[in-house]
Amino acid sequence: MLLPCIMCIAQLKIEHAEHMKGTLKREEQTLKFIRSFKVLPDAKATSLANTTGKIMDAICRMPQLNPPTGFDAKVNVAGSDLGLKEHEPRFEVFCYLRYLVKDSHTGAVKQSMDGADLYLYINAFGLFDQMGNYWQDCDKAKFTLFFEQPQLLDSTDNYITFKYKGDPVRIVLANNKPLFVPLTRKEFVQFLIARKNFQVKEDQGIIADLQKTIKEAGETLAHPASYLTTEVKKALADGVTVQEKQVADFKEEIKKKQTKIEQYREYLNAMNPQEAAAPTRLDYNKKSDELMGGLEQLVPVGRREGVMLTKINPGYYNRTINTPVAQMISIYYAWPQVGFEQDPDYLQQATLDIFNQLDYHQLKESMK
Repeated sequence: MLLPCIMCIAQLKIEHAEHMKGTLKREEQTLKFIRSFKVLPDAKATSLANTTGKIMDAICRMPQLNPPTGFDAKVNVAGSDLGLKEHEPRFEVFCYLRYLVKDSHTGAVKQSMDGADLYLYINAFGLFDQMGNYWQDCDKAKFTLFFEQPQLLDSTDNYITFKYKGDPVRIVLANNKPLFVPLTRKEFVQFLIARKNFQVKEDQGIIADLQKTIKEAGETLAHPASYLTTEVKKALADGVTVQEKQVADFKEEIKKKQTKIEQYREYLNAMNPQEAAAPTRLDYNKKSDELMGGLEQLVPVGRREGVMLTKINPGYYNRTINTPVAQMISIYYAWPQVGFEQDPDYLQQATLDIFNQLDYHQLKESMK
């Protein structure tokens, strides 16, 4: 008896109400929201709220949202006590665009859960935490994060644009200082030493686990339980033999890595000040014992070939008193479908137009 109802439901068609005027809503209590975390001094909370308000003003002035047609738009903020406690307090402005859909059976129009999002992050230096090929090794070795120099897609006096994980990211900088600075050759060799030291500790941990297993198996074989069969005892003994060989192999690997560490230290100590301070450039076409980034791949000082390694400028963020809290805005968009830029529908096109046509000079001025 349920089948006819199911068939009726299946025949209902949901259509985009492409020409229906939607609504635009925005957050109006930003300062109150920031203060609710009780993290920032009032002057800093006010500074952050002022910048956030100006960012929302820039978005809400966009012609694509006046009015939004075929979709609803919501401009709001988000933050956390952990983010605001950072040395560079983090905060977020987001713009949600959601399709208006029409039920072809009833004609009713409602907001869909589907659409696209535009994110504007304030002081989101964590954006780079997984950038490039070295972030995992840096994390394991407790070394300052660095990565290959980003390839800019676009740049003006107001922003830079580069691809990150396949998507364009646009960054507006408040300060005249560079956001990225070269990783020095001295720092790179120090990284090689730190990475090898971590690998040695990893191997030592594996050896300790193997030796524990060998000891336990030896005790079992020395005092076997009555239910252990000959086959089980043989398997245990064979396993011990294999693990003893693994221990010997790991010890040999440790010796090789310690030899490498000494080579790196000798190279480091032999550097003159000019070489130590020179930017690191690597030629990945050269063979190396390392899986990624070896001493053999270092391009000679003064040469321009290869890939330059960079890091976040530790002196970029200005911490002096009365300096505005917001000093970097990162903008990117998100959507559920892959590759919609090649054939965008009306809402997706509105998202791209907002991203490309925002008043980036106004965003830059909002951080003053």
